[in-house]
Amino acid sequence: MTDTIAKRGRGMRREEILGAATRLFAERGYEGTSMGDLADVVGLRKASLFHHFASKDVLYSTVLSNLLEEVFRAISYALTAEGSIESRLDGLSDAMVAALSSNPFAARLLIREIMDEGLVYRDRLGPQVKNVVDALSGVLTLAQESGVIKKNVEVQHVLLSVIGIHFMPFVVGGITKHVTGSEPFDAAFVVARRTAVKAHLRALCGT
Repeated sequence: MTDTIAKRGRGMRREEILGAATRLFAERGYEGTSMGDLADVVGLRKASLFHHFASKDVLYSTVLSNLLEEVFRAISYALTAEGSIESRLDGLSDAMVAALSSNPFAARLLIREIMDEGLVYRDRLGPQVKNVVDALSGVLTLAQESGVIKKNVEVQHVLLSVIGIHFMPFVVGGITKHVTGSEPFDAAFVVARRTAVKAHLRALCGT
């Protein structure tokens, strides 16, 4: 029993560290974030952080991989769900908005790393990003084969637009608030955004 409680406590501490690290990396970038800063935020000694993560590189890679995995699961849902392709595209939008809105720093950190093409992206994250993009492309190709996307519409450009409409409102929070009057992670905004992106996706598909 004691071991089980201890393991649960370590797991909760690890999640707390990952959450704080995600925020700091998104706000300050990799170079601007130190393990000492993170230790102060989570109330641990710096040496204790290395008990959970062997290095800042390992921590950073774990943060990014976890965020990408959430997005990948959302896309995979659309590929495997039952129902019409239209309902699966709607499910894709719902799942992606849910994944990106559940963590206020996810979209910003992922886009920042991909734009910078940092060491983690080049060495480890690139293949994971490719898997996400390929999975999303697969959903849209299936939609075109099913007649949901018109044959004269270039799927590659739909793909780029789909990435933009799902990610950018959560990346440029200041602009989102200026345009809509709402914080991008407010519950009311998330509900409205889920409705909007589904309509936009239908329009992009020519349906």
